[in-house]
Amino acid sequence: MQSETIRIRGARQNNLQSIDLDLPLGKFIVVTGPSGSGKSSLAFDTIYAEGQRRYVETFSPYTRQFLDRMDKPLADSIEGIPPAIAIEQSNSIKSTRSTVGTITEILDYVKILMPHMAKAFCPQCSRPVTPESATQIARRALEAFSSKVLLVTFPISLGATRNVSEFFEFLRSQGYLRIWWKKAIHRTDEPFPKSRELPPESLLVIQDRLTITPDIHARLTEAIEISLRHGKDRCVLIEGETLHPFSSGWHCAHCNRDLRPPSPGLFSFSNPLGACPSCKGFGRLIDIDYDRVLSDKSLSIAAGVVKPFQMGQAQECQKELLRACAYREIDVHTPFEDLPASDQEFVLLGDGSDTKETGEGWAGVKGFFDRLNTKTYKMHVRVFLSRYRSYVPCPDCAGGRYQPDTLNFRLPVGEGLTLPELASLPVHRLAP
Repeated sequence: MQSETIRIRGARQNNLQSIDLDLPLGKFIVVTGPSGSGKSSLAFDTIYAEGQRRYVETFSPYTRQFLDRMDKPLADSIEGIPPAIAIEQSNSIKSTRSTVGTITEILDYVKILMPHMAKAFCPQCSRPVTPESATQIARRALEAFSSKVLLVTFPISLGATRNVSEFFEFLRSQGYLRIWWKKAIHRTDEPFPKSRELPPESLLVIQDRLTITPDIHARLTEAIEISLRHGKDRCVLIEGETLHPFSSGWHCAHCNRDLRPPSPGLFSFSNPLGACPSCKGFGRLIDIDYDRVLSDKSLSIAAGVVKPFQMGQAQECQKELLRACAYREIDVHTPFEDLPASDQEFVLLGDGSDTKETGEGWAGVKGFFDRLNTKTYKMHVRVFLSRYRSYVPCPDCAGGRYQPDTLNFRLPVGEGLTLPELASLPVHRLAP
């Protein structure tokens, strides 16, 4: 039907030769053909030009003066054409860091969302890490240790010398008479128990001892506040012989490990704060590609499986390799892919030595390229290395682009997703 079809008659715009064409509406149509066949003349200079021209004519004369108008295409008639838009093909990628997430600015929202929604976990013990105030710690203690005797303590370092006598004298001058060590209370005005062990790097100083009752909340909160201040945001509640560490900062109280506080920069690989220090947030490095070095593994060592050793001055390395293989009794006539894994590893990585005189040492193909990397100030060396280099995933971030501190935070989705795991999910998994 005419209402469901664009009918073009006698189109002769540019290099079109008076063609007649019917195009169904509501269908995905591809215009293809060799260069110069008139694809652009039909799609843009005829169909789009007429649709855009008719659309602009629906506006008032005052409005039309602000809109771009295209010339009327050369054709006998064009019927059934709706308003048209054209999307120009352009490369909006500004750097090799760009991804779909950066171009669409989705990651700009994600890096703001992460500090508010992501949960921190200690990379050592995997426990959740949440800064808590003295009031919150006191509330938890009232719920967990009701009617029990509780010691409120804080850790303090003995210093580099670990001189217990001087440490005890300092504590007494500050009014502290008790510490906790080896599951027992010891007084600071008494000699420290003799032990063959060195004293620990830090000891727990007792701030208060109290029985947990509902009316003790103010005293408990005050004791915890003082402990957090003296313990540098750390305090330890002791019930019986069990220690319950707490922290008011981004710090794992169990492992005594600090975490970097969350911020938008930490969740952006374009920011030095969040980018992997090895690949600078690119997710890949330019390194030697051993699939290029050993491009045909069906060849034997003697037949030249190591491609760079077959030309120029590097041929001397082929002789060294043959001598080293003879010393280790490696079959140099067997295809490289059929050699045992240990022999293949020896060819690539060597034995850690570089003794040429006896033939016993072999630095490996990797050692050969390591030596060349120290001479990249020479133009011919850079040209030679470029033949065997390619992009490889960054070994430190595994292509994730973010530094290790970023991975300590997980979104509460499923089992918890780090930002690189979230970015690698397919779109249908991200849809609500």
